[in-house]
Amino acid sequence: MSLTLFVSRWMHPDYPPLPVTDEALGAVEAHFRFLFPDDYREAVQRIGLVSPTIDLLDAIVDRELDMADLSKLLDPAEMVASTDAWRDMGLPGDMVAFGTDCSGNLFCFRTAGGSAIFYFDHDFRTTREIAPSFTKWIEAFCALGED
Repeated sequence: MSLTLFVSRWMHPDYPPLPVTDEALGAVEAHFRFLFPDDYREAVQRIGLVSPTIDLLDAIVDRELDMADLSKLLDPAEMVASTDAWRDMGLPGDMVAFGTDCSGNLFCFRTAGGSAIFYFDHDFRTTREIAPSFTKWIEAFCALGED
């Protein structure tokens, strides 16, 4: 599984992924009236919520890639708080935040369904699709460690 590989490549063993329950994810879904994509739900329930080391950002910067780093996957309470707060500051109403980059920008799912990952740039208040699925998105980070 790609999130397992992500953990081995980009996380410090002293700071393992944080567990998340089906009930906690369900509360987020109920709050925003949407469903998480299956690949996201399965991965985080099996592996946990990840927070990589600075090595991931360094790999992106060193290669001069046009790619936002993943700073952390938000826990359910942070998802609700971040999404609600940022909606008041420009996050489209059909987006639910589930992660952040090192600058505080958001990775989101669309409430209308689908599995695509969207990036919300809070400085420019723009949203763009960056991956067709959670699995493909995580695999792109994992590929950086293959060099």
